[in-house]
Amino acid sequence: MLSAVIIDDEEVAVNLLVELLKHHTSIKIKIVGTATNLTNGVEIIKSTQPDIVFLDINMSGRNGLEIYNDFKTPNFKIIFCTAYQKYAIEVINKYAFGYILKPIGIIELNGVLNRLTKQLLEEQKQLQLEDKINILNSPVTSGENVILEVDNGFIIGNTRSIEYCYSKDAHTVVVMHSQKEYVIKKSIRQLQEILPENQFYQTHKSFLVNIYYICKFIRSNVNYVLMESGIKIPVSVRITSIFTKEIKKKMLA
Repeated sequence: MLSAVIIDDEEVAVNLLVELLKHHTSIKIKIVGTATNLTNGVEIIKSTQPDIVFLDINMSGRNGLEIYNDFKTPNFKIIFCTAYQKYAIEVINKYAFGYILKPIGIIELNGVLNRLTKQLLEEQKQLQLEDKINILNSPVTSGENVILEVDNGFIIGNTRSIEYCYSKDAHTVVVMHSQKEYVIKKSIRQLQEILPENQFYQTHKSFLVNIYYICKFIRSNVNYVLMESGIKIPVSVRITSIFTKEIKKKMLA
């Protein structure tokens, strides 16, 4: 399933696109947010990290093409939706995935999405190849056995099976590689103190990751690491410049 954000100052156009996407069959698309202006849309993009952004160009306030002021190298696919064909050349020059002329029809929409699906599959194959290479080149760690307190007692497990952890209120959620989750009665800082230092790294104040499940580090407007499970975890701006160096140091420790 792909996630998408729609930005258009005409609510009728937003509602129409939502309905059309429901009938697209080659791949499921979940709408994670909509906005009627670019400023609000940018905030939604930053908070939801979508795969696709459907964006109107000629909007009141900020023009849709100004999105490149906020995202120099977008890590999502932009599909412009416009009633003005004159924008086509400018859209292509801005490296958007494509554009659809309004009023949007199901045939035109399906054509763009089918092409997008094909490209994403090719990118996924390339990423899987890179992942295999990374796994072959990565040192193996046996991990350590730990006891973690939960609401109804405790669990015993090996740290190798933990993929990442994130803060939730005053506690921490530990996500296993199997995707099973446990709420631990410790803050993320307290949990970090008992986990192996050469295996876990705090990428963000709310996230602690097992470095051996990192597939890729992406530099963008919002830096993040792509984990083996497919989840994107933010990397704090303050550590971006030293992130790669720190991870290599831990792996070689």
